[in-house]
Amino acid sequence: MKDKEKLVNIIDQAKQGNQEAFKQLYDEYVDNVYFTAWNYLHNENSARDVVQDVFIRVHKNLQKLENPAAFYTWIKRITLNVCYDYDQKREPYVDLGDEMTVEDFEDISQKDAKEIIENKELQKTIYDSIQSLKPALRTVGVLRYYDQLSVSEISEILSIPEGTVHSRLYHMKNKLKTILENQGISAKTIPGFVLTPSLFNIVYETMAASVQTPVVQNASIGVGSAVVAAKGASMAFSTKAAIAAVVGVAGIAGVVYLNQQEPTPVKLEQKAPATAIEQAKIESIEYPKDWTKKAFELHVKTTNDAYDEILVDGDSSLMIHENGEYAVTLMLDGKQIDERIVSIDSFDFESPDVENYSIANTTYTIQLKDNASKVNYGSLRYYENDELVQKDMQIDYETNTIIVNCDFEVVGKLYIQDYAGNELELILQDKVSE
Repeated sequence: MKDKEKLVNIIDQAKQGNQEAFKQLYDEYVDNVYFTAWNYLHNENSARDVVQDVFIRVHKNLQKLENPAAFYTWIKRITLNVCYDYDQKREPYVDLGDEMTVEDFEDISQKDAKEIIENKELQKTIYDSIQSLKPALRTVGVLRYYDQLSVSEISEILSIPEGTVHSRLYHMKNKLKTILENQGISAKTIPGFVLTPSLFNIVYETMAASVQTPVVQNASIGVGSAVVAAKGASMAFSTKAAIAAVVGVAGIAGVVYLNQQEPTPVKLEQKAPATAIEQAKIESIEYPKDWTKKAFELHVKTTNDAYDEILVDGDSSLMIHENGEYAVTLMLDGKQIDERIVSIDSFDFESPDVENYSIANTTYTIQLKDNASKVNYGSLRYYENDELVQKDMQIDYETNTIIVNCDFEVVGKLYIQDYAGNELELILQDKVSE
């Protein structure tokens, strides 16, 4: 609701028990809640259940909302928490598949943009591809490009640092680009194709418009009811009955029909209060510091075991495959309880290279370069006619220069590694070639 003053007024009325005001909130936000749940869970029945649970929580906790103007981010946080709870009950998700500004893409021509915007089939392909991403990436995508929230608002809703939001947006775009390229969709095949924020927004808006929120326009309370009544209809029943009809509740404890006698309270056995357990914190994160070209696993040490799982950029795998900044997060009951940002810069995937060389008779002077892990001169191996031989070589470590003699009619092979283990093979036979 764009009119903040009107929204605050409606919430104030709903807090005072005005059923029509609560119904206005429902009518205003039910489509957004349903699409968010459907986008997260990919299941219509689960999405309907989420709508039910969300509005029960809204009704139950509305009095606790101190800033009515923040209602949108508040209900969004509730929706995502409920979605997470439902997702945890399902079968494990199989993923098909840095601070950078995700909006930093090149412009495209108006003609190309028009053709892309009007291509509904392409939009559906993009959206379907987004749905193959893991939930953490899909969630920031829908918040940023469908809900048009700022990075700081997303950070508040998800209770994660803004840097993590940027990182997830970047990874979402990067992984999506790879998925689309594997389907033959790129700027090479579609002129002007770029994953811009405006294109994301069009994709989400188009798909949201095609998703129909289930509505049963019936004021009676029963299984499957999704709305109290047609807009403008009278709501002459109790608040509990109203919320039951709004969210389609049947048989939920504490929700009663008008004129129905309250059940006799059952006396429950008093239990001793549970001992409070201090939530875990990240104590240290260990990983290889030496140069490498092989993936490695982060070893996260915590203060105790009071957490459910450890995530790296929203993923349960602790394996690292490339340089970059990674958010390491401790989760408990679907909530983030601690987070550390770790910077990895020890990967090197490129072998040393020849910057310059010269040949004088049988003497080869080879100048090398390696901008990352540097040349490991202790790794040098030299073969003549495929036989390993001990060869006298002159090495200038300051200029990365090797001087070696290779006789005519002899095929020499020189193998040079860097400290990450990447290897360069040089063939010496009248000239130097890679």
